Amino acid sequence: MRYGAVIHSYCLMHNHYHLLVETPAGNLSQIMRHINGAYTTYFNVKRKHSGHLFQGRYKAILVEADAYAVELSRYIHLNPVRVGIVAAPEEYDWSSYRQLAGIATPPP
Repeated sequence: MRYGAVIHSYCLMHNHYHLLVETPAGNLSQIMRHINGAYTTYFNVKRKHSGHLFQGRYKAILVEADAYAVELSRYIHLNPVRVGIVAAPEEYDWSSYRQLAGIATPPP
């Protein structure tokens, strides 16, 4: 990624998304501005839509312990299950669960 970030887990929901992202350069605000701006522009042009795409401002939580990162990844991947979109996380197309579980090949 252009900002040197590593995305460990993600889940794109209908009106928000969850990311577990490592930012060695400490540039999270730049990354989030790029993700929100670039994707919203892409989506709006493709769908002939205008305005905001996601609700609210991003919320960042500092994660230092590996055990907490595992819990956070579990929370991220179970989000579509908790809201009733799917019965199991591997059924949801818009998350990194299948790649982390070894069911699908992760992107480079």
